[in-house]
Amino acid sequence: MSETRPKRRTQEQRTAETRAALFEAAVRAISRLGYTRASNAIIADEAGISRGAITHHFASRAAFIAEVVRWVFDAEVVAYRELQRERQIGSRVSDWPRISWEVLSRPSGMAVLEIFVASRSDPDLATLIKPVQSAIEELAAKAFRDRLGTTVVDNSAIRLVVWAMRGMSLGREFIDDPQAMQESVDLLASLLERAAPNGTLEELLPSPRG
Repeated sequence: MSETRPKRRTQEQRTAETRAALFEAAVRAISRLGYTRASNAIIADEAGISRGAITHHFASRAAFIAEVVRWVFDAEVVAYRELQRERQIGSRVSDWPRISWEVLSRPSGMAVLEIFVASRSDPDLATLIKPVQSAIEELAAKAFRDRLGTTVVDNSAIRLVVWAMRGMSLGREFIDDPQAMQESVDLLASLLERAAPNGTLEELLPSPRG
């Protein structure tokens, strides 16, 4: 019998695997150590890849970090969809604080928050991060509106939920009480339920003036 040899990976496949390993390692290192302490060398070591890999695959650290943010968002999109499908939720405005909290309070969410804060004092990083964040916000808002079944173009509700949950994820570093944090998430959900008893986005928007 002839032996079946495994197919050799293409250069493109090897590159994709290397990049994914670096992104995963960056999320772990940044969420654990913070943005500044999670150097390229530490990230490469965490990924089990040579220390020159980041500079080989990316033009700069800022370019690498911007791609980390984009990669995290792609993973979050999948997580949102899985939560909605598994729990049959997401069609009411009041569902979104709990969904967003579950996704954004993960280590990847903390890593992205660390990156956002770091970009305030790093002009090169800010230049690359801001357009990525703007594109991500628009895609997230569209997914939010599509799930609610509305054609209203208004990002204020999703911004309220997303940035409240991002702030809460930072708050966990100072409030060592998971139940209390969950109660705050539930409170926001309850407030949105009262403001929009039918679950629609339209109920949250101010009435047009006559």
